Amino acid sequence: MRMDVVAIGSFDGIHLGHAAVVRAALSLDREAGVVCFEPLPRQVLADPGIPLRLTTPWERLEALRGLGAHRVLAIPFDARTRNSGPGEFLEHLEGLCGFRQLVVGYDFHFGRGRSGNPAVLTGWCRGAGVGLTVVPEAAVSGGAVKSERIRELVRSASLSEVSALLGRSYSASGPVSRGRGAGRSLGFPTLNVRVPRAKILPPSGSYRATVLMEGRSMKAAAFVLRDGRGVEAHIPGWQGDAYGSVVEVVFGELLRRAEDGLDRESLIGRIRGDVERVMEVTEE
Repeated sequence: MRMDVVAIGSFDGIHLGHAAVVRAALSLDREAGVVCFEPLPRQVLADPGIPLRLTTPWERLEALRGLGAHRVLAIPFDARTRNSGPGEFLEHLEGLCGFRQLVVGYDFHFGRGRSGNPAVLTGWCRGAGVGLTVVPEAAVSGGAVKSERIRELVRSASLSEVSALLGRSYSASGPVSRGRGAGRSLGFPTLNVRVPRAKILPPSGSYRATVLMEGRSMKAAAFVLRDGRGVEAHIPGWQGDAYGSVVEVVFGELLRRAEDGLDRESLIGRIRGDVERVMEVTEE
């Protein structure tokens, strides 16, 4: 795949800093490509049981397309990629893309042991006759916009701060599957959204949310499950069959953290309160 101009990075989250890198590449060439890694390097190097991704591969691709990038190449982060020296890695990438201009973020690292950095890249590009643009950090609230900062904010349910760093609300996508019917038995039928295990979800509890499904946008109460691996969404007044559809749950404010030891009537009361708060916003 020939790409004259290439933006390269992990691009997990497609936050404001990532968007600046991609837009810088597109300003040089409307057909600029984006090169990322799959899986994320941190997924390979960390405990595989810990959710680490802000965006699944599909979510990342959709976010990149939303920025205007339609030529995306995901390089396997395998033993070859992990163990290549900086020069070897860049030569391999050049063979894949044939680039004449690279665009990276100020903190881009690559090659074995993260030994490659913008300074190393500058020297290599100069010798190879390749142009290089290094995009400075994006800052919000006095701090650099970084994926790890956003991960911690998601884990603490600080979703308004997450939105400020992403430039959009945090969301989770997945297919709707059949659950246990617990919500329906309580009078609040829900969409059981299966979220990939690697995706970071906010803490278990109830959230204001918007469900995006088949071109529609509907207010909902979303419930992040105790196991942290699924989301159930109740859409007030909606009736339909969404099994098998892929939906996106866009998270808003945390309404209530999950509670232990509630009897049936208390749980129904809590959920009814969640739904009423969602409907108040809808009516406004």
